[in-house]
Amino acid sequence: MKLTAKVKLLPTPEQRAWLLDTMRRFNAACDHISGVAWETRTFKQIPLHHRVYHAVKDRFGLSAQMVVRANARVVDAYKLDKQTKRTFRELGAITYDDRILSWNLVASTVSVWTVEGRQTLPFVCGEYQRRLLATRQGETDLAYVGGEFYLFATVNVEEPEPIEVRDVLG
Repeated sequence: MKLTAKVKLLPTPEQRAWLLDTMRRFNAACDHISGVAWETRTFKQIPLHHRVYHAVKDRFGLSAQMVVRANARVVDAYKLDKQTKRTFRELGAITYDDRILSWNLVASTVSVWTVEGRQTLPFVCGEYQRRLLATRQGETDLAYVGGEFYLFATVNVEEPEPIEVRDVLG
């Protein structure tokens, strides 16, 4: 069963500014890609990638993998509805994968790509979340909520065996 582990990042003031700038550039890139997708009616990942990759990489100063992630985010948004042009909030969440974000559970740090290069950021979480992170798999979302940065990591947990109920439950 898939669950989400939530951890709080503790960036320095300088790292905080870099994370905010990264989010702004990433979401601006998503808006740009969405505009191209809308105008050309190109909603599939590979054809859209070929149309926008180099221009977005140069214009927004994102790494290659961040451009790929932005393209994927736009394609996912249009899967829901191709009748409405999609827009992205300035500080909307960013989806990272293992190429641009890595965990060090022992040191309670995460290495994350920003527009100023990779940054190692400390994080805090409870023991339950730490156990969940040991089964982390796939993508992690960076979100800015209430003035704080959080990572939401997808984790796999074995589903417990169902219990047979013989009496009243509840």
